[in-house]
Amino acid sequence: MSPALFIGRSVMDVTALVEDFPGPDGKTKALSNDVIPGGSALNAAVTFAHLGGRAALATSLGAPGPMKTMLTSDLKDRNVTVHDICNDPDYRIPLSTVVSTRSLGARMIVNGAGDECEKVHSQDDLILTEGYGLIQIDQYERHFVAAHADALRAFEGPIILDGGGWKDWSPDFLKLADIPIVSDVFCPEGPRAFANMCEDLGIHRWAMTRGHAGVVWHDQGRQGEIPALEVDVVDSLGAGDIFHGAFCHAYLEIGSFIDALNIANQIAGKSCTHAGTRSWMDA
Repeated sequence: MSPALFIGRSVMDVTALVEDFPGPDGKTKALSNDVIPGGSALNAAVTFAHLGGRAALATSLGAPGPMKTMLTSDLKDRNVTVHDICNDPDYRIPLSTVVSTRSLGARMIVNGAGDECEKVHSQDDLILTEGYGLIQIDQYERHFVAAHADALRAFEGPIILDGGGWKDWSPDFLKLADIPIVSDVFCPEGPRAFANMCEDLGIHRWAMTRGHAGVVWHDQGRQGEIPALEVDVVDSLGAGDIFHGAFCHAYLEIGSFIDALNIANQIAGKSCTHAGTRSWMDA
């Protein structure tokens, strides 16, 4: 199987799993805590590598420090090759706070206060000469993606878009994608509106994940739905990232879009039965 390149921001997640969210001025005791590398592309790359693929992550690391050391050490242990794309020595990896509830299977995320790295290395060769079977982009590291848009358009394999919420620059990412797999909050008007958006851009293969409502897909004029896996949800943190990493691995391995979506749906669903983004890998 060819390797895959994941482009996106990395963060350090400070996580807590609680039974229920506390109210204003309230307190609660965590069921579990962790400090762990996170970010959409990072989690997808770790999932891809865990499933047996060769994953590379293009992300901003910036200034030396304990968070950078912890992140790079973790990814080395997870067999993910890291390429630092940031050319700003003052950039620091963002710190994210995540509180998940076991009772609801929901989460609350407070993103880091810093902005993305704007000064990036020129690395067209990373995209065009490394022999990747596919590339995933996730709407982060937008300065790097904008600077390498021509190289991405010249890439011969499929480009997968992990689309979470809609952003001002989402159209630029969507135009680069061959296969967008987005959440329902990316296009709140629903699958039909997203289908029209894709048709206008000449995109004929896409999917929309909808949590408990499952996955809607469109493939070269065919369309269908995949029901969500029925599981007892403990923590949904990172489930979308895991879905994308599993999809990329299955798609490269078997080449079937629908089968790859089904496999990703199963793996992401099972990950929700464990706390955090990694414990399902060790179960």
